[in-house]
Amino acid sequence: MSTSFKRSKKAALILMVPTATLLLAGCSTEEPVETAVYQNADECAAYYNPPAECQAEFAKAQQLHAQVAPKYQSQAECEADFGAGQCETPATTLAQNTTAATTGGTATDPAAPVQQQQASSGFFMPMMMGFLAGQMLNRSGQAAPKQSVPTQPLYKSRDDMSTYRTASNQPVARQSGPVSVLPSKMQPQPGSMVRRGGFGAQAQQRQTMSSGG
Repeated sequence: MSTSFKRSKKAALILMVPTATLLLAGCSTEEPVETAVYQNADECAAYYNPPAECQAEFAKAQQLHAQVAPKYQSQAECEADFGAGQCETPATTLAQNTTAATTGGTATDPAAPVQQQQASSGFFMPMMMGFLAGQMLNRSGQAAPKQSVPTQPLYKSRDDMSTYRTASNQPVARQSGPVSVLPSKMQPQPGSMVRRGGFGAQAQQRQTMSSGG
């Protein structure tokens, strides 16, 4: 009798384990959010989005670019990951943003050269190849997700030029247009100094894993 009771109790505990596992998995489920990837503001507007809204989101990504982009101590190290001619300094980014902010893109700020020199911190970073348009497509009236998807710059590594990636090397999409993403994977982080092969090596590793190599 005692042995039967012990067996029944053990069987009950075993049956409880799958239920607990399913409950934990349910709690960690994250709903994807609809957003979009564009190369620039003009391409965004070509997808029948309001031009002014496209320009505003593109400007947000440009402002964030210098903060979140991976940093390299030399141009050669940066180009090893992103390709020849695909790297710049913070001063270059500042010059582009200053030009874009002027009327017609022709006026210049007399203080810009000084600001550019101060902005250059002796490191290089990849050029911005596109941007993630954040919650721009959320026009359905649905409640906003608990964790939003911020507008941010996107990049392409030399060993995987077909994929748009966040500054933290998270793959987003292979082409422009609407895309569903997980908000937790799209949160920008301050750009850190990386060694040669840091970004590109990770991209290559992801590509190998996805191909089953």
